[in-house]
Amino acid sequence: MTSTDREHWTDRQRWNERYLSGEFAHRETQADPFVVDVHERYLRPLLPAGSAGLDLAGGQGQHALWLAQQGWRMTLADFSPVALDTARRNAANLPHGSRLETVEASALDAVSRFRAEGPRFGFVLVTFFLDRAVLPSLPEILLPGGLLVYRTYTVDNERLGNPRGPRDPDFLLRSQELLETFRGMKILHYNETVFAKGVAELIAQRGAD
Repeated sequence: MTSTDREHWTDRQRWNERYLSGEFAHRETQADPFVVDVHERYLRPLLPAGSAGLDLAGGQGQHALWLAQQGWRMTLADFSPVALDTARRNAANLPHGSRLETVEASALDAVSRFRAEGPRFGFVLVTFFLDRAVLPSLPEILLPGGLLVYRTYTVDNERLGNPRGPRDPDFLLRSQELLETFRGMKILHYNETVFAKGVAELIAQRGAD
């Protein structure tokens, strides 16, 4: 096992333990207000009903499950089998006809696989996760006109002393980093907050080709 493999295994074990502890049980199926707002203001108006969506590094699938309930054909990708087991159990309570597929893989492996298959998603959702190696490929797995919805912590989060979120700068966005990274897309919404916590939000659309 290489050092990188050991790091990935350790990280996976750590997240499995956090899920098993019930740390995130309170939000297993409750969508963040940001996602609900994006659904109403961008997904529904701009995409064909029932389009395929990807919740990348989505943990127990709180957003994927909610979006599947709204009629989107969702794929939930995460590297924690514990989290995915919870998502699959909760998916049993979805209305008849709702669709949720789960993929056990790291974000990089999942996106690499989807990229090899060609564009397939009407939208990709990433919340509170950052792997810079993944970012350049995200537009490539979107269908023409598809939407990228991204929200995670910035370097301001640590400066403000927010107890939530990572401290390692490898997992914190620099100011306007999302704008720079996705400058080839049409930016529909961008915001950075520095009140109580540092968070950046981006909604961008792939061109119609």
